[in-house]
Amino acid sequence: MAVASPTCILCRRPQLTAFEGLMVKGRYICNECERRIIVLDRGDPDYDYYKWGLKKIWCWPTNV
Repeated sequence: MAVASPTCILCRRPQLTAFEGLMVKGRYICNECERRIIVLDRGDPDYDYYKWGLKKIWCWPTNV
């Protein structure tokens, strides 16, 4: 039986390899979203989307 790989908490992209992206509190963030977060500026139209997505990691239980 295959084990399902985690999907990115922000864009829902599946993790392809064990050494890809970030795991924070049991939640996965893909490389592309990680890069996007690093360069985000407060005035960027995507800022609130990524901020909301990161709140899911800190505010919601990990077993949901």
